[in-house]
Amino acid sequence: MKRWYKLDNTGKLYSAVTKKANTCVFRLAAILTENVDPSALGQAAEITIKRFPTMAVKLRKGLFWAYLYENNNPLVVQEESTYPCAPIMGAKENNEYLFRVLYFGRRITLECFHALADGKGAIEFLKSLVYQYLLVIGKDIQDEGMILLPGSAQDHEEEEDGCLRYYQRDVIKSKFEAKKARAIRGTVLEERRTNIVHGVIPALPLGNYVRQQETTITGYLAAVFVQAISSSDSQQGQSHHPIRISIPVNLRGLFPSKTLRNFISQISVDIPAASEQTFDELVGSVTTQMKTSITKENFSSIMATYVGYEKMLASRVIPWLIKKTIINYVSKQSESMTTAVLTNLGNIKLPKSMEQYVDMIEAMASHKRAASINCGICSVGGKLNISFSSNIAESDVIEHFFDLVSEQTGIKVEVYSNCLNGTDTLSADAQSLYPAYSAATPIWTRKIHTNLANYLYQQVKRLRTSFVNFLRQWRAIIHV
Repeated sequence: MKRWYKLDNTGKLYSAVTKKANTCVFRLAAILTENVDPSALGQAAEITIKRFPTMAVKLRKGLFWAYLYENNNPLVVQEESTYPCAPIMGAKENNEYLFRVLYFGRRITLECFHALADGKGAIEFLKSLVYQYLLVIGKDIQDEGMILLPGSAQDHEEEEDGCLRYYQRDVIKSKFEAKKARAIRGTVLEERRTNIVHGVIPALPLGNYVRQQETTITGYLAAVFVQAISSSDSQQGQSHHPIRISIPVNLRGLFPSKTLRNFISQISVDIPAASEQTFDELVGSVTTQMKTSITKENFSSIMATYVGYEKMLASRVIPWLIKKTIINYVSKQSESMTTAVLTNLGNIKLPKSMEQYVDMIEAMASHKRAASINCGICSVGGKLNISFSSNIAESDVIEHFFDLVSEQTGIKVEVYSNCLNGTDTLSADAQSLYPAYSAATPIWTRKIHTNLANYLYQQVKRLRTSFVNFLRQWRAIIHV
């Protein structure tokens, strides 16, 4: 009998709000030191998926909730050809998996629908995938107890819903204030394109610098992000709303869990519209807000609120389609309460024997329906990669961000991007890492257009044949 899983508390939200303009797909990628062998990657993917049963699923809609159902279809490995974080749910060309494995040049990419897993769970899959790939191509590496291997004993905690496990009914529920935040301004790109801009910086010097500022890398970069938004030319004219940066937090550090599914929550840092703080004061304010918010008590209260809604009798008996409509409406309202998202997966540890084959790891969050710029951060082997995903043409916020980091720390930032340079070709430094988007329309859209054109052609052909037959019959009747 095939296995099925309930969606976790967070997964239920993402499965309700996903749309073509709001894909809820995030992206992790490993940049290797050599070009990827597609055949070897396909073998590695088939080996890896056997260790991750909660990834080998497809989404099904029940009467009261959507759920995950075992997927035994072949796992598809594809060459990257479309813009990052394209819609993934229900994609037939992906054999209904809720993630996709891509390759291009030296990059192995995992794009994951957020209802399936969070960044921590997805990075464990990517680490295992890259490890198996290196074994297939003949590299002499050892797992050193840091890789989840096929055949190894699976802990039942890997499948748990962490929010349900740590839900406390008697905890005071959190109260949310619906205050509008400053929105990102910009010209939204056509056809749901996503511009990605990466900045690479040595992790150790930056770590030393932020410690002198008595903050963390996340706190410092969040403050720089706020400063870049507030002072960039394209973002002027909205000073009456505060800048609010949403920061996802991995709850496994406060509530011990080995789950490979979603176990995250979010905090927000706010900077008032009329703030005249110096940058040092801005860093202090962001750091204080983070310390105040990232507590076990606060997240216990948040979990009590969301799980409490889920456990209410009314929410259990309302059909899924109605629930989805309600959740989607609330999600649209909440989008106006966030300016941008900054997520930091931290330092990703690999076996020493494996590090020499992995140059960098990238983490990217998907953008919202409206104009947005989001930031993903992670480091490996001493390299910190800061990745911005944007759906607007203007790039001055991102450019200003990297300029500020370089000016303040004195550390050089190496920048590369998938953005076109105005001639439908990529810049030279990105050609080995991103495909040239010579066709403005993504492949999945072109397929729809092609199928529609073929269908219309067949219908017109059928009508023409019917009309010709009618004329022949009419002539025969007249002659008689």
